[in-house]
Amino acid sequence: MIDPAIWPLGTSADRRGHLRVGGVDLVGLADRLGTPLYVYDAATIREAHRRYLAAFAPMRPVRVSYAIKACALRGVASILARAGADASAASLGELLAAKRAGFLPARTQLHGNAKTDDELRAALRLGVGRIVIDGADEIDRLRVLVARRARPQPVWLRVSPGIAADTHPHLQTGTLDSKFGAPIAGGDALAQCRAIAATKNLSLVGIHAHLGTQLHEAERYRELGEALVALARDVTRATGVRLKEIGVGGGLAIPLRSDDPVLDLAAYARAISEPIRADETLGKAVLYLEPGRSLVGRAGVAVYRVIGTKRVTGVRTFVSVDGGMGDNIRPALYDATYTAALAGRAAAAPTEHVAIAGKYCESGDLLIRDVALPTPERGDVLAIPAAGAYSVAMASNYNHHPRPAVALIDDGRTKVIRKRETHADIWRLER
Repeated sequence: MIDPAIWPLGTSADRRGHLRVGGVDLVGLADRLGTPLYVYDAATIREAHRRYLAAFAPMRPVRVSYAIKACALRGVASILARAGADASAASLGELLAAKRAGFLPARTQLHGNAKTDDELRAALRLGVGRIVIDGADEIDRLRVLVARRARPQPVWLRVSPGIAADTHPHLQTGTLDSKFGAPIAGGDALAQCRAIAATKNLSLVGIHAHLGTQLHEAERYRELGEALVALARDVTRATGVRLKEIGVGGGLAIPLRSDDPVLDLAAYARAISEPIRADETLGKAVLYLEPGRSLVGRAGVAVYRVIGTKRVTGVRTFVSVDGGMGDNIRPALYDATYTAALAGRAAAAPTEHVAIAGKYCESGDLLIRDVALPTPERGDVLAIPAAGAYSVAMASNYNHHPRPAVALIDDGRTKVIRKRETHADIWRLER
């Protein structure tokens, strides 16, 4: 059964039982372009962006800023640039990727807890819209870099609200025990706001916080809104600065399997917005959302070829495929739990439970520990949905395997937006 919540829009099985995404047969696509292959559906990305705009329409003014680290490929990111989104970058490379995809630098925010002076200089030259300061030392370094500017550089301060979200420890970013953000508790955040406000050519226009990723609890977002409101009031009392912008990060969960809990977008919009909009001074502040996974995750499908099967009686059946942790590190790194389908037998009933094993030389290279499938056979095409975020972006050349090709389906037409790497590509920079 094809669950529409985890597959791209309109995914279906045709009369032959072949899985079709965006009207395109995945088996035929795998035969033509090879595997491993990542396939993105443009219509699903556009719809995800529209859903954000609709959910937050009563809460305006709002800006949706794509967290480009989720997938910085120009062919994917440009869809959101054309749709009118801003971009949220976590490095100079992502800032340049955003510009290349069509995002205006003035509508881009540069994040990062360890920005180098070279990155800051480059961001200033490019005309980045907001530098998100993360640390007192960054204020000192920016003071020197902006001293001779003709106009102030708008900045936000990233703060740590001390809120522990219900997610994998590696995905939590809002706790006090985090490398990100100035803690609100203890006064560090307020002290850094004071320092920014007193710095020539830095204009403190907003504060920013991020709780983590794969979150599904509305109450945590409401707590975040309340914490940012309280800090904004303290900032105004201490400095006279009335903040015009509030960045609330992203992190909304998407389902990887049919039974995964998710937070309704409308409930999320109410939870994060109501405390901010109820405040007298922040009622008209621009609310910046920074979704990444929830814009592109569902749009991407990972496509592999079955290489063979190993049956361990009474233990497990391993189905090995021609990709793995080199193109999707998330199961090994974050315990991400996906599902799968055989693209050539999408309508067939499952007959056994198997594990999907990658080809990398690590025991932890299991893409899926347990999934019910029709008995897989060598040569079958296996498709994993909801793989569009942080898979291609975090891909590596471990074991000297080339990274996969990436294709985009738009209105029934397929375009290769990143060619398959070769071994010569891997070795190109060696001397």
